[in-house]
Amino acid sequence: MMIGICGGIGSGKSVVSRILRLRGEAVYDCDLNAKRIMDTSAEVIHALHARYGDSVCPAGGPICRPALSERVFSDEKERLWLNNLVHHLVRDDVERWHIRQQSAGKPRAFVEAAILASSGLAALCSEIWLVSAPEDVRLSRVSVRDGHNPDHIRDRIRAQDREEDLLRECGVPLRIIDNSGSMPLMPQI
Repeated sequence: MMIGICGGIGSGKSVVSRILRLRGEAVYDCDLNAKRIMDTSAEVIHALHARYGDSVCPAGGPICRPALSERVFSDEKERLWLNNLVHHLVRDDVERWHIRQQSAGKPRAFVEAAILASSGLAALCSEIWLVSAPEDVRLSRVSVRDGHNPDHIRDRIRAQDREEDLLRECGVPLRIIDNSGSMPLMPQI
């Protein structure tokens, strides 16, 4: 059984995942592993260099993440291009990881992803936990955590906005975890 954990930037999905890990659960972090895959995939590095040149990815890497982020979160066409390049590699990695977890005797595994539905990962899940918080709370959390300016954060939130609608349409049971601060988080997990 695989359970998806999702929610937009600053919603607290990583907090939920950390709690699950502390309880001994297996959790795959898509953001972290996507960065690993991008940094080590010759296919990705070559494609980024060919599309954006040295300012984003010099030949052979490394990827300049701030420059890449600025390009893809301000232009939907570029974001979709990058997602198309990377998502299938992450899905394949999740599937291999899930098989290893099952072989290790873990009947349940969690996958954390900001864009579970649009990446195709929701189809691998038997249940989805959507971590939710109001936009002002999310803006505050991300500003403190990452030091990004509010406009950059809003661009990222807008890039993820359609995700909740897609999750509701995907046919997988959806559970909302309220991480606004108005309800205790632990009992919900």
